[in-house]
Amino acid sequence: MITTLVVLGYVCALSLFFVLVIPPLAPTGLFMRFLPQDIRRAAKDHPDPPAERRILGYLLTAVLAAAYVGGIVLIGADALRHGCGFPQIFGRYMLLMYGYKVFDILVQDQYIVVRKKYFVRFFPETRDCASWDDRSFNRSNQMKRLIAFPFVCALLAQLTVWIGR
Repeated sequence: MITTLVVLGYVCALSLFFVLVIPPLAPTGLFMRFLPQDIRRAAKDHPDPPAERRILGYLLTAVLAAAYVGGIVLIGADALRHGCGFPQIFGRYMLLMYGYKVFDILVQDQYIVVRKKYFVRFFPETRDCASWDDRSFNRSNQMKRLIAFPFVCALLAQLTVWIGR
């Protein structure tokens, strides 16, 4: 269980790094697709970063994705090493997914995006957009993920059990 909490902290730190570092390295259209319509419209003419910065952004994204997968594998391997069955492995994955989602909603969405308006630094033309103050801007996507998590966790737990046999 301690390993799961350590991996949760690790995944949250990776995600925070991603949110804080990637915006000036990502193509505007790609980055903006995660934000509300009025912000997308205001930033539609924002220039993309130079090619070398975009390449660095893609490389960092690939490394971070591999690190996320590594965290999931580590949780499964630790559970198998401790002789956990499906219910315990499922619980570990649920703790990881929902713990991360709480961090995502409270820290990344509500604090960084809404309260601090961090992305306005990179996209100043969006400063006056009403969606920067909308605390529910990402509600439907978040709800979809929250509903899907038990199924994803069950699948991951079952794969872990099969691999561990």
